[in-house]
Parts: sequence; C-alpha cells; structure tokens
Amino acid sequence: MKASFRVSVAFLLYFALWGCASHEIRALNPDAIDTYRNQTKQAGVTVAADSFNTKQKVEMAFTMDLNEQGFVPILLVMENQTADNFHLLKDDIELVDSRGNIQKPVPANIMVEKFEHNKIAYALLGFGIFSYMSAEEANRKMFNDWSSKELPAEKVLIPSRKSHGVVYFNLGTGLTTLSGSTLQIPLLNMRTGERSLAKIKIIVS
Repeated sequence: MKASFRVSVAFLLYFALWGCASHEIRALNPDAIDTYRNQTKQAGVTVAADSFNTKQKVEMAFTMDLNEQGFVPILLVMENQTADNFHLLKDDIELVDSRGNIQKPVPANIMVEKFEHNKIAYALLGFGIFSYMSAEEANRKMFNDWSSKELPAEKVLIPSRKSHGVVYFNLGTGLTTLSGSTLQIPLLNMRTGERSLAKIKIIVS
C-alpha cells in the first residue's frame, strides 16, 4: 500500500510539474489608439495606456498571473502626429500613486526570476533529464515572450508612425491596484531639444 501510495503521489507530481513546465506564447496586438480610455496628447504625440491588472486579462496576454507576484504590465500605444522625431527612455517613465509614491519600470528578466520553473526540482524528483529540459525550455520561452513584448530601453517615435511596447511595474504582492495613479512619460523632441511630459491618469474599469 505504501509503495502504491508513493507511486500515485509521484505520478500526480509529475503531471503537475509537467503542466507547469510549459509556456504558451500569446500575441499582444494593440487596438486603435483612439479606443483606449486612458490616453493623453502632448506636443503632438498621443500616448495611450492599457493596464493588465486582473488575473483574467494578464493571463490572456502573458500566460501567467503576473499580478500574483505584484507585477503589473502596462501597454503603451503611441502615435507621433508631428514632423519631428521624439526620443523616449523607458527608465525615465514613472508611475506615481495617489500618495505620491513613485515606481520605476522593472525589466522582464526580473519577472522571469520570480516565475521560472525549478529545473533542479524536476531532477531531484526523479523525472530525469527530459523533465529538466522541459523546464529549461519553458523558462527560455517565458523570457523570450515577455522580453519581446517589452518597450525597448530607448525608443524613437518616428513622424506619422504608431508604436507600442509594454512597461512592467512591481507594485508588491497585494498592491496591484492602479486606481488614482498617474503614468508619466517624458518625451524629447530630437530637432528642437524641447522636453515635454505626457501624463496619463489611470482609470481602472
């Protein structure tokens, strides 16, 4: 009986871990910029924001519930309606809550470290090299997926063009509400050298 019980437990653990050792890459296609509720226009550049702060919504785009560990992705959709290039630095973006606390973006690899599957555990449980490799592959796909959706460190907004990218914030476990927060996106006109600040008051539907 005891041996049978151990086999049953190992069997269940195997399929539980095998199910975790996968990552489905899902497309994140932005909607038309004028359809977003959270948006602003500054210096001829329209910037819209779409926050992924519910379990259902974040899993549809990122496979996993990032909110569970306090991470909130915000999709930025931008349209430069001027004749000038604008320069945007991701690290200069700020999320300011209703109390004035400031959050800066975190890179995708920080999230991967929180969510990556424990490859050593697979080996210790006796599932062999194939399960270990499955976890390794899942981690790689997760990193590639979240990184590909991420806004680059530097972005040039080209005249009459639309662009988009995700900015990740770590609000801490249990603090994933964005109600009352303001997203601040600095923009630099590369011709005139003029700096402007696009501010989006986040309205959570």
